Amino acid sequence: MKVVIENMIANCRLKGDLDLEKMASVIKGARYEPQLFKGVIIEKEEPRSKMFILGDGTVKLHGLTSEDKVKKTLQDLMSELQDSGIFLKISEPLKVTEIIASFSLDTRIDPKEVYEEFKKDGVVYDPTELPGFILKVGKSGIEVLIFPEGKVISRGADNVMDAVSSLQMVESRIRTRD
Repeated sequence: MKVVIENMIANCRLKGDLDLEKMASVIKGARYEPQLFKGVIIEKEEPRSKMFILGDGTVKLHGLTSEDKVKKTLQDLMSELQDSGIFLKISEPLKVTEIIASFSLDTRIDPKEVYEEFKKDGVVYDPTELPGFILKVGKSGIEVLIFPEGKVISRGADNVMDAVSSLQMVESRIRTRD
């Protein structure tokens, strides 16, 4: 099974003079349109990501695929701010809050078999809402989405190990039905 980390979402908090308008004017790829969003939106090409800086100092990073990239992207942002004369400190450390990971079974899945395998686990299937199954994994807040074309996605884990193990559990139970 080849697991792909699709997205990591991480947060931290900055303190200091949070002049969002000034930040948007000095950070490459940033925009500040307070009538649409009460924060600075920064889009970076390398690595491809989005960051949001809110007025309370919250920074949200989206679109990165490893913890190293998350840390480096924040370091690059802090350096870019400092180079532009904006001196902020990190008051709450960077924390990954959600990981979205996936794998493909490389085969179609019979929806009836998926339902039978996971019905005691409370699997939900409502094709008017989502063309796949939603399986909540324990009390961890992790959900695994299982699609008939064979794609399986884990969302809600806050670390890679939990994301991968939720996918492995689903894969092993689906494969044993073959």
